[in-house]
Amino acid sequence: MSINSAMQSGVTALAANATALATISNNIANSNTTGYKRVTTSFTDLVSGTSNKHSYTSGGVVSVNRQTNTTQGELNSDTSGYSLGVNGQGFFVVSDQAGTVSSSSSLLFTRDGTFSTDTEGNLVNSGGFYLQGWPADSTGTITTSATDANLLAPINVSDLANKPAATTNVNFKANLNSKTTVSTAVNPDPNDSTTFGTGTYADAITNSTLDATTAMSTYSSTANTGTKPDATISASISDSLGQEHTITISLLKGNIDSTTGKTQWYYEVSSPDVTSSVGGTDNGLHQIDIGSLYFDANGNLSTDPTDYGGTLPAILSGGFTIGASADAAAPPADGAYWNSNVGAAGQSIDMGFGTSGLSSITQVASDTTTKSITADGTEFGSLSNVEIGKDGLVTAIYNNGHTKTLAQIALATFLNPNGLTGVSGNAYKVSTDSGAYSLKVPSTNGAGSIDADTLEASTVDIAQEFTGLITTQRAYSAASKIVTTADDMLQELLSIKR
Repeated sequence: MSINSAMQSGVTALAANATALATISNNIANSNTTGYKRVTTSFTDLVSGTSNKHSYTSGGVVSVNRQTNTTQGELNSDTSGYSLGVNGQGFFVVSDQAGTVSSSSSLLFTRDGTFSTDTEGNLVNSGGFYLQGWPADSTGTITTSATDANLLAPINVSDLANKPAATTNVNFKANLNSKTTVSTAVNPDPNDSTTFGTGTYADAITNSTLDATTAMSTYSSTANTGTKPDATISASISDSLGQEHTITISLLKGNIDSTTGKTQWYYEVSSPDVTSSVGGTDNGLHQIDIGSLYFDANGNLSTDPTDYGGTLPAILSGGFTIGASADAAAPPADGAYWNSNVGAAGQSIDMGFGTSGLSSITQVASDTTTKSITADGTEFGSLSNVEIGKDGLVTAIYNNGHTKTLAQIALATFLNPNGLTGVSGNAYKVSTDSGAYSLKVPSTNGAGSIDADTLEASTVDIAQEFTGLITTQRAYSAASKIVTTADDMLQELLSIKR
């Protein structure tokens, strides 16, 4: 009967508008929720298959909720904690547990960037979810994957200065003044070129008799020992226990080849915390490596093995090794070892000319200077700040000017982000409608950039919601009138029998 179908239409209208009221209410309640995406309600009619041109049976209406996750909220400045906003597409990847992602943890996605540190230094947002990213290894290298969530780990920004890591790479940029006068330790009489290379230091190197009276590593102006270097390059390095040591490259200008124009510079790499051995006996020189560097007529460092007798020195071919402290008391062979009171394990150090290739040294007519020097391993400065770049790189800044890459934030994108399923805490989980996630480096492959010290505002427009509230209330009242009118008509029908 059409009256019954009319009443049924009214009932479906009441239910549909009640759903619309619920979504509007939730939108208004979350108008100040960071990263909240407005939910809209649309209506679809229901058509009864029994209708024809002579009679009509109404089917009613059904409500359909739709998310607007692709709508960008306004990014507002916020300097509290580690506030982060995503400018563009993508979601922060978060977990409900502080540990690494596993089968027992839930991988979720959110635009809520209200991150701050918990008691262990992990970044966690107001929903209680831990920010995930790709961690950097000891060399600062980051391994990413679009699909492998097992590479993700919680981002932690505490206790960065207290984690021991042995130095493996020292990189520097320096210049040696080509106008440096040749030391009398190489040429006793500057006016007599026939004596060139016959000084005390040159003789000691040639005759393998370098000792505390001639070595640059033992130079002391007060004790009047050793040979004064023409230049030094020093760096702080870390052993396996996280202890700080100074390593110094001492340089002394040597011969100038009148035919090729190449200039020889003697070098010694040393540290006061190192025992250097010759034939298993401590020679008291604290040397890690000795040799020569050659520069061409244009002031460029030669890496031609023929200039070095067919074999590049350790400083150019990948670095050198410092043995363990356990060997320092009775060195087993020629080499360098940490002093026995250091207690550290052995380690290899690349000076940046070999595998890393980041160091450079020239010999031109300008001041002898070290332009920059960096070393990996334990940072000895105090942590002054942690910065997060637009590419998601999390970098520790120390008060000594050093920096250290900690991790990179991952962003997840979806084929249909509006199909994600919402969970409590302003987050979402994957659904069949959303499709699988793809993990991306921020600012690449369609993923948005990370804006530090900002938060994404809710996409709710209060004026729009109140307008919808009024129209929904009117529609609900009208639907209730349908029910009461149909009831009155049924009462009239029943009264005929009376």
